Amino acid sequence: MIIKPTSLTVTQLLGSANEQYVVPAYQRRYSWKERQLADLWDDIDVIDGSDNHLLGSIVCLTGHHTAGLNRLEVVDGQQRLTTLSILLHCIHERLKADGATDEAQEIDRLLHAKPLGGKSVRKVCLDSMDSGEFELLAKGESAEQLCNSQLANAFATFRGWVAEIDLEHLRQLLYRLMNQAIVIRLDVSEAKDAFKLFETINNRGLRLSPTDIIKNFILGNSARFGKDELDMARRKWGQLISHLDGINSEAFFRHFLCAHLKKRITASYVIPNFKMVFMLEVEEAEKLPELHWYTDDEGSDEEEDDDGYAETNGETVVKEEDLDEIERVPFATFLDRLVNSAKTYREIALASTGKPKLDRRLRNLRMIKSLQTFGFLMAVRTSGCSDDNFEKILKLTEALLVRRHICRERANENETAFAKLCGVDPRNPLPEVIEAYRLLSPTDERFRAEFAETRFIPRLIERARYCLEQIELNRHGRHPELLVGGPDLVHVEHIIPQKIKTRRAKSEFGDWPAYLGAKYESQHPKFVSRIGNLTLFAGPLNIGASNNPYGRKKSAYKESAIHITKVLPTDYTNFRFAQVEARSEEFADLALEIWPIP
Repeated sequence: MIIKPTSLTVTQLLGSANEQYVVPAYQRRYSWKERQLADLWDDIDVIDGSDNHLLGSIVCLTGHHTAGLNRLEVVDGQQRLTTLSILLHCIHERLKADGATDEAQEIDRLLHAKPLGGKSVRKVCLDSMDSGEFELLAKGESAEQLCNSQLANAFATFRGWVAEIDLEHLRQLLYRLMNQAIVIRLDVSEAKDAFKLFETINNRGLRLSPTDIIKNFILGNSARFGKDELDMARRKWGQLISHLDGINSEAFFRHFLCAHLKKRITASYVIPNFKMVFMLEVEEAEKLPELHWYTDDEGSDEEEDDDGYAETNGETVVKEEDLDEIERVPFATFLDRLVNSAKTYREIALASTGKPKLDRRLRNLRMIKSLQTFGFLMAVRTSGCSDDNFEKILKLTEALLVRRHICRERANENETAFAKLCGVDPRNPLPEVIEAYRLLSPTDERFRAEFAETRFIPRLIERARYCLEQIELNRHGRHPELLVGGPDLVHVEHIIPQKIKTRRAKSEFGDWPAYLGAKYESQHPKFVSRIGNLTLFAGPLNIGASNNPYGRKKSAYKESAIHITKVLPTDYTNFRFAQVEARSEEFADLALEIWPIP
């Protein structure tokens, strides 16, 4: 590996007219937050006298320089380099507005590259998902729907800070930035070396995300396969991160491995298992001289399930002898499967298949917290399962997850069970799925009892909304297309309010303590979050102080278009803890019909 490290001021880093730094499409979105922006600003602002300040390093894949425009691929340091570009843009705007033309032109030369006889281009070019938004924000224009709020925040934050200081202070800051802030540029001519260097550097500092390490493992190995393979891998990785934009990419890779290996893989062992799968399945990897590229730091395998419980699992790297017969496939096929899985994962996570029946079911699963099912659903969907069978599986999964969540079954057990199901026959998956779900389903007796007594605390309110929606559809016989509105239109209403003792609560909701009776303090926490005390309601309820606050609510409830709310005044003349219990028991009976054992 030949590395050419050079210590450069920002002026020197950006000063060459025929060099352009390209942030490639396979890089993740810009993600610096205000804390990192403030650290950079403060580090520059407090440089004392003739001291220098090291901003960090960047790794560039340089190739061979020519007389024309040389595009340097930024393998590492794109966040820092983009931030410097944004800050210089904002300072340039301020200087130009204040008539400091010469100084503004000096910055403009750093922001643009213009080789002899060529056109002027941006010095830092985002050839990524952020490209369009960067151009709009750099011009001071606003986009109606920005996908990357961090990028917009960086421009807004720096513009605000630059506007707040006087011109002399700004000139001092600019001088320090251009002449006393140092960046170490590491030039590497071979792609395989550049990606390896990236991981080596970052392993000495902040821990890389699994996605970053997997990206560099794929791109680094593809460089060893050949130039065409590297170009293909860059393109495919760009497609993959586009599919995963706004999605938890770490969760995707974990579920991809769960589906692929038909075993539960915990977060700490995503990287070694992915490398193992790659090495054993990619045809071209057979020719590589070693099995493992880098040494992985072993971390804790402790994680939280959907109900917030920490649990430890001892599973590590799946052994080759534990796998079914391994089919070697070309590198291109491996990447296509990975990209297609990412596309399907996005559709599942965002309920965006474009098919209303499927998306409605997927939305329901999202509401009840069903992340453990995503690997299984992705595997079934990508293997060619028909839409009709997939919808039936979603409906069955919905019922199973509600039962297991209500009965507080462990999330890791759910994930293990779903991972084992990833090998079902996609042409006829239902028999095996139904058999497995029957074994996993809590009994009717247990589910009914737990449903009546479950406390839907604030972090489970979306699960409560889902349950109330399904009860509404069941009770009212409404056509399933006419779903209850989202949380922006309809909220989960606590009939007996969550807070009743404070002066403000009495002013807004009425005197519930007096209405509920002497034992209200001990009974209120027990009943307030049960399903029987919850309903769906649109708009505000202005009750005001009253000796019968439920009586004041009745008129609003009667006008509701939601059946389970509209019937409250008719079904319950008064509403105290006994009524909460009775309504909870009634809903528990319905729960057995709505979410049956298959």
